[in-house]
Amino acid sequence: MTASDRVVTLYDAFSEVPGGGSVAGVVGAASGFSADRMQQVATEVGAPATCFITGVGSGMDFGMVDVRFFSTITEYPMCGHGTIAVFTWLVEEGLLEVGPETVSWILRTPGGNAAVNVVARPDGRPEVLLALDPTVAEPCSVTAAEVAPLLGIGVGVILEPLAIEAASADFTHLVVQVDSLAAIKAVAPDHAAVADLCRRVGADTLAVFTTDTGDAGVTIRCRDFCPAVGTPEAAATGTTNRALACHLLRQGLVDLGAGDPVVVAVQGVEMGRPSIIRTEVTLVDGLPTRLSVGGVATRSSESTGVMGSRR
Repeated sequence: MTASDRVVTLYDAFSEVPGGGSVAGVVGAASGFSADRMQQVATEVGAPATCFITGVGSGMDFGMVDVRFFSTITEYPMCGHGTIAVFTWLVEEGLLEVGPETVSWILRTPGGNAAVNVVARPDGRPEVLLALDPTVAEPCSVTAAEVAPLLGIGVGVILEPLAIEAASADFTHLVVQVDSLAAIKAVAPDHAAVADLCRRVGADTLAVFTTDTGDAGVTIRCRDFCPAVGTPEAAATGTTNRALACHLLRQGLVDLGAGDPVVVAVQGVEMGRPSIIRTEVTLVDGLPTRLSVGGVATRSSESTGVMGSRR
């Protein structure tokens, strides 16, 4: 293992400035790491996601980036905020060139492939959009009365129906809408109980949102509780916002206007790590066929010691 192999670069994903968004660690030279070693490193890093780049394609594989994502306790099939961090790192390290025209790459993970579009903003910073398939609504037997005490709020502020949004070989989310900004601020979850509920219904996260944002430029305010997969609360989650956008469309909570809708979410405010997640939706016959979730990532720190010299 070389010195560069031991570098973990930390990013605040979905944030324009340090201290916002969701933290992701990027290990840029991880081709020799076993899955056990990756899990060990991710646990040591302690971020909601640690991303291990195992290959950047050239020749016949040009345009491919191989990555594995880990929380502190498990491997993720996909990670939105981790993807934003990975491709920002690739640009900053000179491994991916971008300009005002969009560059498309393919992200390869053990769970499957996804298209990633990267473009340089006028300020030169890369904006990264991860293309995702829409989620599918599954039957949900969970009631407001069951969820309210786990979230520390009154049953009357939860709007029916609750929903389960699932993606093939990806994450499943229990979606809960509350009636006001005040209600989402008041949420004080019992993380152990939330984890138990999520495991019982086959969900990875419990996502709470409101359309009462107090800002005409923001579609929803949300919070995402993920103790079942190792993160009590996430400050920014791309895959969850994909699910929320699909739910909004199904419930008629998005103004379709004249073109394809864009859902702008603010998340992480209650954690002191505000983030902005943008979800662009492609509609065919009024149904979502493709979603692109993204934003920017800000490099916050770099460490060379966390991985030591162990394999």
